[in-house]
Amino acid sequence: MKKEWHYLNNQFEHETKNNFKLAYKLSVAHNGLLFERKNEFPTDLDYPILYNRYNPLHLVLEAKYYDYKSRGGVQKGKTLTVNQQLKLLPERINKYDVMIQAVYEKGSDRYVELFPNKHKPFYKGTKDNRIAAVGSLNNTIGTDAALADVKLLVNGTLNDLVDARHVQLGAKGSKETGSGALENARKAAMLMQYQDLAFLINKFPDKPDMVRTLFDVESLTNPEQTIWKGHLDPSENHPTLTHTFEAGDIIRIKSTGKSDIMAYLASTPGGTDSEGVAINSGQQLKFDVIQFKVTDYSKNRFLTLVNVSDSKETRFIVELY
Repeated sequence: MKKEWHYLNNQFEHETKNNFKLAYKLSVAHNGLLFERKNEFPTDLDYPILYNRYNPLHLVLEAKYYDYKSRGGVQKGKTLTVNQQLKLLPERINKYDVMIQAVYEKGSDRYVELFPNKHKPFYKGTKDNRIAAVGSLNNTIGTDAALADVKLLVNGTLNDLVDARHVQLGAKGSKETGSGALENARKAAMLMQYQDLAFLINKFPDKPDMVRTLFDVESLTNPEQTIWKGHLDPSENHPTLTHTFEAGDIIRIKSTGKSDIMAYLASTPGGTDSEGVAINSGQQLKFDVIQFKVTDYSKNRFLTLVNVSDSKETRFIVELY
């Protein structure tokens, strides 16, 4: 029996079957990296061609993905339980409140409209009532351009809660309304990434690293890895993993030694160009990646861990949810 020539196998299509979240992550990365390369080399006419033909497909995939999630579609992969999501809710609401107060003064008519019963509905009541409170906040923000950043985060939190609740209730994500349109968008985007790969191989036949840097190869070739463990020497800067995150993604980091760790979501391997998140020695921290305060997740994909001690070593565990 003849074996298929592996170059004729579209890995983008194959690896994202039944995994809309992975397809979306690959698309965010490829679209953002093409945009960055286009701006970095304005005289190279190939990059506008690649970006201009891929970006419309990415926008369709993005729209269908978020529509699917808002309808209760359950993505493949590990998902926090609804109880875990609700434990994170108070911290998230406090952050959203601070962001809203930067636009609308506490006590103003618009602020009261957003939080008519303050934070109580998010902390008290049944699971469904607390989820409904997030939905109400999401709807009340509506199309308010001044709160666009908050809207994105609140919508992400709502989707996480809805996803978790559907899992708990035994929902069948692959059959949810909207999955057909999303599947078509996934296929179109992944086919174009395959075409872009061929285009770039032709452009850089003797420079494969130039091709690699325009795709999220790590997520494509290692899509199921969720746990990383390692050792940090004193003062060591450790490029731990590469991953395309999105607002609302949860990460757990633990320092299992006698030294504190600082975590960064950088734009280069080993970089520290984000807000730092501190993990105390012998402790663990589970947090939303929005704490890194990055503006472009397609660019800031490199998780860096730094041992802050110049005399003590430590070990770490990183888990993605």
